[in-house]
Amino acid sequence: PCFLLALIWNEGFEAFEILWAFSIYLEAVAILPQLFMLQKTKEGEAFTLLYIFCVGAYRALYIINWVYRYSTENHYWQPLVWTAGVVQTLLYADFFYYYFLALKEGSKFQLPG
Repeated sequence: PCFLLALIWNEGFEAFEILWAFSIYLEAVAILPQLFMLQKTKEGEAFTLLYIFCVGAYRALYIINWVYRYSTENHYWQPLVWTAGVVQTLLYADFFYYYFLALKEGSKFQLPG
């Protein structure tokens, strides 16, 4: 699916641009297997949870960078990157909610269900 999307939506229909778009789309969904396993087991080890949090925070901080660059740079326009980044950050939303809830309560991370 990521490669097909890269063929459809890219910055220019050239091999390099298609591969670059593919890598952006793949990065957006690469955490899904980890999130699916977390959903299946309903809990995770501390280092795994910290890793997921750090990767999600990295992407969320990118959004702040994009807003800053858009407001300060002329001609900064990357809708492909923005869309993939927002999708990736939204994939982490549920995890962030339960991660911060566990931190706030000082309890073990546990997904409902």
